[in-house]
Amino acid sequence: MKIFLGHLGTLARVGTLARVGTLARVGTLALVGALIPGPSRAEAPLYQEGPPEKSTEITADSNVTFGAFARLAEQSAPAVITVEVESAERGPPSMFFGPDFGPRSEQRGAGSGFIIRGDGLALTNHHVIAGATAIVVKLLDGREFAAKIVGSDEATDVALLKIDARGASLPVVPLGDSDALKIGDWVLAIGNPLGLSHTVTAGIVSAKHRVDVRPGRELRYADFIQTDASINPGNSGGPLFNTRGEVVGINSAINPHGQGIGFAIPVNMVKSLLAALHKDGHVSRSWMGLQIQEVSPALARSFGLDRPTGALIASVVKGGPADKAGLREGDIVTRFDGRMVDNEGALPFMASTAGVGRTVTIERLRDGKRSLLPITLAAMPGREANTRSRDRKANVQGEGLAALGLRLGSAPRSEGAESVEGVRILDVESDSPAADVGVRPGDVIVQVDGQRVSTPAEVKRLFEAKRKGQVIRLLLDRGEGRTFVAFTR
Repeated sequence: MKIFLGHLGTLARVGTLARVGTLARVGTLALVGALIPGPSRAEAPLYQEGPPEKSTEITADSNVTFGAFARLAEQSAPAVITVEVESAERGPPSMFFGPDFGPRSEQRGAGSGFIIRGDGLALTNHHVIAGATAIVVKLLDGREFAAKIVGSDEATDVALLKIDARGASLPVVPLGDSDALKIGDWVLAIGNPLGLSHTVTAGIVSAKHRVDVRPGRELRYADFIQTDASINPGNSGGPLFNTRGEVVGINSAINPHGQGIGFAIPVNMVKSLLAALHKDGHVSRSWMGLQIQEVSPALARSFGLDRPTGALIASVVKGGPADKAGLREGDIVTRFDGRMVDNEGALPFMASTAGVGRTVTIERLRDGKRSLLPITLAAMPGREANTRSRDRKANVQGEGLAALGLRLGSAPRSEGAESVEGVRILDVESDSPAADVGVRPGDVIVQVDGQRVSTPAEVKRLFEAKRKGQVIRLLLDRGEGRTFVAFTR
């Protein structure tokens, strides 16, 4: 079942609209990269860290009262801004608000944001200000200022603004530690939902490390905080506060098919971007030369693990940093630069703190043994370098493997396409074990349980060597990348 996620920038005055993307499992491939950190040229720190000067008097062990939430809202709301954007572009129809019938020549959108430095540095979402020709921010006290984009990163949906405060000192909110959040902690959201500025809602942290949601095609680094604090279109870019009055996340997306399912970008992820956004206006990333995927329970058993963990390498780019370091398909990365890699979604952004040219140490699991490897990160090439073309023509003749629900053929070379060594899948029976794990016609079986195969007979032999109840693992090539699947014989 497909679930749609709405980015939360609303269009005002010409119709309400929310950007919508598809919620996708990240068992598919993810490109591993890193961003280049760098010091800010600003004389003052880019943001205030730690609790506000005035305590909210709310602790983890105190009884939270409405009065306590009132103090927190009163203290934090002055630094929350409404972000109004003019754009020459017309957005797509909303999946849950209806089409936009406004003029194409000019759009007015409204989102949220918050001030992190007294001279007017503020944070919001990239999708709130994307394509902006003019930006105006409004404060709780009624003041309005023009703003400009200092830097923006589409891959994480974060943007840094500079408000033209005309010398005025603006209220700020401090940034907290999103890693310290616990599931069940109280949180408070303030923003501009549906044009209702400075709306305050409260809830709890419902979950952390949601890497299996993708509210936009270009969002590549996701590690969302999930909350049931009510957020709606227009809350995009607004702050999610802990009970100390610190920002712990940027509200970014909702699941419109359910109530109380909202997502915020962890503020610790945002902190690591700020220096590059302020200095360069964008985030430059380095490259490991890997494609990775989730370690499912079935794959974990096939690798002899007691539980799913780490990032499974599905493909290694020839001549890339990972290839030079000795990594290969089927290896599992369990640590990066001393930090645990609990799942495949953690690795891409962990690498973002490394930088081009830096050598880091990773822990690799291969054939049940762990080892440490140094890897020197290179600059990420353009997307075209990661795009591969495959010939999808299959032989009309093929051999059957009925127990798997597969019909197999050769993987012929073709002029103008990169050759694939392996066994092509010509047909997949519905309701078969292979169909249940997502195997599809046109896939090429490259490995069976870590052994390379080139003929249907080899696949059949390796499968028949398995006893009933054992797990069999396939490495599949799909043209755009490679992926592992596993199922029980």
